[in-house]
Amino acid sequence: MASILDGLGLEGSILDGLADWPASTTRKEWFRLTRELVQKTIADMDLDPAALAEVEEAFIGAGLL
Repeated sequence: MASILDGLGLEGSILDGLADWPASTTRKEWFRLTRELVQKTIADMDLDPAALAEVEEAFIGAGLL
């Protein structure tokens, strides 16, 4: 199944920042950090409004926004 993120030409991974998070991070903090990382990644995509709405809908549906 194709992903809505396929073909966007993103460099690196949205998970690259995980190495900087301390091992003692609580579950609640992990969710906050993950949502922040997703928001920053989407903002960096520079999508047209229709594509942005589709991406946001997918992440909202997954509980990541």
